[in-house]
Amino acid sequence: MAGEEPKNVFDAEAASSLARELRGTFLSGKTRSYEWRVSQLKALLKLVDDNEQEIVDALRSDLSKPPMESVVCEVSISQIYSVS
Repeated sequence: MAGEEPKNVFDAEAASSLARELRGTFLSGKTRSYEWRVSQLKALLKLVDDNEQEIVDALRSDLSKPPMESVVCEVSISQIYSVS
């Protein structure tokens, strides 16, 4: 259609630019260690566990999701992916 903006294309130039940006970030030391990432995931799992009822209530209020479905599909699933 006339007047439509062209879609963004992820071409070789865009990939090269992204790779340069990611290398720069890595070399700057902004990335975190594996241990730090694991600690963040554990903290997130604890947050979900500690706030289960609030999450269930929000899903009920916002999406009319039944409590059992919320627990099974949204809250308990975090236990499956828990970090050792």
